[in-house]
Amino acid sequence: MKDIVLVIPEGETSAVAITGITMVFDVANMIAGPVFNVRVASHMEASEVHLGRYGVKIDAHLDDIKQTDLVIIPPLNRQQKLGVKQNEPLVSWLLKMRQDHQVELGSVCTGAYFLAATGLLDNKEASSHWAWIDELKLMYPKVKWVPECIITDTDGLYTSGGTFSSFNLILYLVEKFISKEVAIRISKELEIDYGRSSQLPFMIFRNQKNHADQQILQVQQFMEENYDSALKLDELSRRFGMSRRNLIRRFKTATGNTPRTYIQRLRIEEAKRILESSESNISQTMFAVGYTDVNTFRDLFQRYTGFLPSQYRRKFGPSLGGLVSAQSNS
Repeated sequence: MKDIVLVIPEGETSAVAITGITMVFDVANMIAGPVFNVRVASHMEASEVHLGRYGVKIDAHLDDIKQTDLVIIPPLNRQQKLGVKQNEPLVSWLLKMRQDHQVELGSVCTGAYFLAATGLLDNKEASSHWAWIDELKLMYPKVKWVPECIITDTDGLYTSGGTFSSFNLILYLVEKFISKEVAIRISKELEIDYGRSSQLPFMIFRNQKNHADQQILQVQQFMEENYDSALKLDELSRRFGMSRRNLIRRFKTATGNTPRTYIQRLRIEEAKRILESSESNISQTMFAVGYTDVNTFRDLFQRYTGFLPSQYRRKFGPSLGGLVSAQSNS
């Protein structure tokens, strides 16, 4: 039997992650027999923790847990930086469990902040919810963040994307520890999308303005207002009084992207908005965002979303046809 500990950190924790994870493991036990023993623990002195309107019973204090097989860290909903500081005992405990007992560790969504704080993810691939990756990169630059991935697994250190991606992580663990057949059975019974591996379809480009380079902010603003034009680096350099090389260097330092990649992402983000909200066809959308070659547009769109434009429209487009079964009484 695999012993699993869900740790509740101090702060505004997601009740959905706790209840969802335990439910998937419970279904695994119903299908395959008693395989997982799941406990909820915390470093806080309490027998029950209220997570919003929900109460969660604490089974054990962290100091009382000397051995387990796997620890899973759920997300904090906000104030992650403060959360790491408030939970220093938890971070120390995670590191000790790994170093002294080779315990496997997993994080859900922003639970990655705690796992990264241990230093165990340094020089390893890791993921989290795509919206927090920029901040995670600043706080933990030694980690190889891969925001496009739903799940990473490096030597028993697991990370996953957003809160509801915890279901995909647990299915992965069920397949790893029991069998693929059981994981597929759970996915069918709970209607979880089995095998989902990419966050790309859900990612929204946030324009990367969390920096202090005022001149680069001006460049970004100009790009955002003229993304559908033929923006050339030499023209941008002259307009903002920088050499081409200096522009590229400062832009990459400030935003994490080259100017060329930034323009591509602006255009594809706008193309997504058009496909989601209008009846424009693919060619009209392509021209509207500044592309004239359909192959280039299609390749870039797929690179940043994981879908071809036509596939994206079918999934996220304005029509609800095919999603809802409706019967007219007229």
